[in-house]
Amino acid sequence: MTARRWVVAVLVLVLAAIGGWALFVRSTRPDEPGSFYAPPSPLPDGPPGTVIRSEVIDGFLPGATAYRVLYTSTGYDDRPAAVSGIVVVPDGAPPAEGRKVIAYTHGTVGVASRCAPSLVTREDQQPLLFEGGADLLKAGYVVAASDYQGLGTPGPHPYLVGRSAAMNALDAVRAAHNLEEAHAGKEFAVWGHSQGGHAALFTGQLAASYAPDLDLAGVAAGAPVPNLKELFAVNIRTTIGRVLIAMALRSWSAVYADAGIDDIVTPAARPLVARIARNCLYDQRQILASVPAALALKLTFLRTPPWEAEPWKTIIERNTPGGSPTDAPIRIVQGDADPIVAPDVTARLVDKLCAQGDEVDLQSLRGVGHLDAGHQAAPDVVRWIADRFAGRPARSTCR
Repeated sequence: MTARRWVVAVLVLVLAAIGGWALFVRSTRPDEPGSFYAPPSPLPDGPPGTVIRSEVIDGFLPGATAYRVLYTSTGYDDRPAAVSGIVVVPDGAPPAEGRKVIAYTHGTVGVASRCAPSLVTREDQQPLLFEGGADLLKAGYVVAASDYQGLGTPGPHPYLVGRSAAMNALDAVRAAHNLEEAHAGKEFAVWGHSQGGHAALFTGQLAASYAPDLDLAGVAAGAPVPNLKELFAVNIRTTIGRVLIAMALRSWSAVYADAGIDDIVTPAARPLVARIARNCLYDQRQILASVPAALALKLTFLRTPPWEAEPWKTIIERNTPGGSPTDAPIRIVQGDADPIVAPDVTARLVDKLCAQGDEVDLQSLRGVGHLDAGHQAAPDVVRWIADRFAGRPARSTCR
């Protein structure tokens, strides 16, 4: 049997196995978004952050009331867009000046519309609650957690498109302020892990120019997606890495008009990429649903490395954080056993931020990998945020 026929035969077997997993995959998917997520046409008048509609999420967390919100923002194409999310309000009387706000930016959950975190009510699957949400609410903060454009609302979702995620996060803070029940002020901090760390860094970069009406106190980023070129080059060798790269390529081919996925991905791999892009990643069962397709991508995937070909090369450079300074202290948390976001790549990102004048504190978590970094860092991040709101000096590891 020739090498080519061997690859085809293996792919056929893998695809057959994937088909046998169809019932399993369907059983792990969140519900499809309902009518709440359908944007009105035209969108209502008003600035970004205008609340289109809201509803209470029953039983989200004791001691707080969670509101599912649909609000206006700016899309990846710079046009007005509807974005969904959650605003969680702690019980009790608010302070006279209004509650301080946390813009929570979630990590990778998928790129399909049904993967929106606001659709997830199980405590063991909700990213916010895994990464310190309960402690933030106990501290008296309102949490504004954007789904990001295309999650919940109709796609595409601009995965790892930094400017888009930042605008959505900043407008979620505005939406919290505009939601009367929240009694939210305009002082905020941002916290996120992985894709959310990437979004948090871009939120810091963009805050002064896009949302000068808001007051940024600090940016906390756990294992943020740093240099995308290095991230892709390393993760193309791993199963979970190929899942993330497949999602990114599928998303970017829909978001950027000149990015044709056929120029990058082999014909045999295209249905596998499409299948991965339909899955969500909330728990181990959902992650496992993407494993057969990711294993098949080890046999055939890229025709050309996207970090070497245009327009993909420019897209990667444009969405690498650190392009402009942040007018607030930054805390970056990195596990030293992280196989996805390598510690040395994060260290180079910190050097870049320090060189442009940012005030950065890098914290290393000994023996911690990627998936647990946000959870392990959360208690310290809550304390760090409290210090920023209190106006205490921030520690910096910049030389």
